[in-house]
Amino acid sequence: MHEFETTSITVAYRQRCEDRVKIIEFGDGVVIAVADGAGGTGDGGQAAETVIREIAGTASLEHDSTSWCDILRQTDFRVGAGESTCVVVAWSLKGIVGASVGDSKAWLIDHDDLKDLTKHQFRKPLLGSGEAHPIGFEYSSLQGLLLVSTDGFCNYIQRDTLLRSILWFDFAVLAHKLVEMVRLPSGELWDDIGIVACRPRRTERSRKRYEITD
Repeated sequence: MHEFETTSITVAYRQRCEDRVKIIEFGDGVVIAVADGAGGTGDGGQAAETVIREIAGTASLEHDSTSWCDILRQTDFRVGAGESTCVVVAWSLKGIVGASVGDSKAWLIDHDDLKDLTKHQFRKPLLGSGEAHPIGFEYSSLQGLLLVSTDGFCNYIQRDTLLRSILWFDFAVLAHKLVEMVRLPSGELWDDIGIVACRPRRTERSRKRYEITD
């Protein structure tokens, strides 16, 4: 049985969504990648697809943050058209490790605390520019809720509101609920959204029967 469970969503705010997400499951962990193709470059969706493909081809729970940075540097030169952000996160029994480029985010939420794992990242240059500067991160934790998302969500959500609300959502519909939290009154969105939520799988305890005797 997998140690972690995930839920994900991508939603377009116009006709085509240029955000991409990928979940690669291992027996004792998971690798998550989120990419946001840069609007205005003309090939954002294609760039995001390339980034996701490169991550999927090299995914491993053995990589440290330096290795993930090296993979993103190599990916920077393999994006043939367009540019993209990327956050890649591996979560296993050894903890959380990953790297990022751009303004997509990885947040770990534990009760009333939100830790921004990607707070030291560089917003630009993006992957595909040939000049990207990935920043790695590591965090020893086997609890909490991991959110990896593009800026269409993380730039518009109020963190206080998120912390107050998120624990009340059923995990199966969590990704959909998060999208609704940033939807405008008109029903529109600010931007494309890509979200992956991940948490340690909860152990189901068998019921015990107790007999009361006089």
